[in-house]
Amino acid sequence: MEHRRSPRARTILNGRVVFNSRCSLIDCTIRDLSDTGAQITFSHPLSLPAELELEIPKKGLSTRAKVMWSNGANHGLLFLDAEQATPSNSSVLRGEPESLAKSLPQEVTGDGPAVRIQDVLEEARSRIAQIAGVPAETVRLKLEVDY
Repeated sequence: MEHRRSPRARTILNGRVVFNSRCSLIDCTIRDLSDTGAQITFSHPLSLPAELELEIPKKGLSTRAKVMWSNGANHGLLFLDAEQATPSNSSVLRGEPESLAKSLPQEVTGDGPAVRIQDVLEEARSRIAQIAGVPAETVRLKLEVDY
């Protein structure tokens, strides 16, 4: 019986679980992914804390997650930020600037080289984190564009 809130897509992505006040970082593989959760696996059986942060660099994703089940090296996660999200803004709450930018022009040109919106958002997130003295993964940006 399916208990997931949203369908998951099979994938093989490199990820990292972060916990213990960001002192513990462990590489993992994301086996499937949805708007509300993921299945991760490690090369060996591992115990995880009840809550952690999952980072998926290729997706620009960093989100808090709750471990829903564990079976040796495999673990099922529920994204905590997704519980408060709606389908239209869940990617924004989870820090996926590229999802928001899909509906925007992908390149902005001017006098200089073409600039990708995703790159601008990532740079802004990094700068804000530096000014605030917090890790960039903890900064969430919301962008609204009125045409």
